[in-house]
Amino acid sequence: MTNATTSSLIEGCRRRQEAAMSAFYARFYGYALSVCLAYANDREDARELLNDGFLKAFGRISDLKNEASVKPWLRKIMVNTAIDHYRKKKLPTTVSTEQIEQTVAEPYQNDEAILAQLSADHILAVLHTLPPAYRMVFSLNVLDGYAHRDIAEQLHITESTSRAHLTEANRLLRRALASQTNLSHERAKR
Repeated sequence: MTNATTSSLIEGCRRRQEAAMSAFYARFYGYALSVCLAYANDREDARELLNDGFLKAFGRISDLKNEASVKPWLRKIMVNTAIDHYRKKKLPTTVSTEQIEQTVAEPYQNDEAILAQLSADHILAVLHTLPPAYRMVFSLNVLDGYAHRDIAEQLHITESTSRAHLTEANRLLRRALASQTNLSHERAKR
């Protein structure tokens, strides 16, 4: 079934055909894993999100109306699965006014120059160094385009907390990426 069209795989999944479900999983595994990696603490957590997400996808395959929208549909399921996992594991986080003021006052560095020197895997590795709350807000806002109002609603936090988490995530990412690119330049000079 690996050569089957996406339409036939979807139809087979609707009929609960094991071969179709297995082929659908294999076909979209890499894409779904890349989505989950942005939200998970590590690869093991990402695989847990991925498998839970695929279970939800197979349960909701009848909602999929158009073969062309498989990836956005699957992405939404994976992101919502990550949000559900985050809510279950959520640790209380507080952000002081002083932290917010310090973060807002810090000048931005040349982000494009920093990012141009790094691979996607490297950026993802740095993203995983963020605290879970910051990583979740960053991923929802930057990678998936959620508004702070929607993030606040999904994560059960205030909009100002969402903004503060994003600002702090950006600051921490900039600092980590800048220090690593500086280290790369120093190594290259040797």
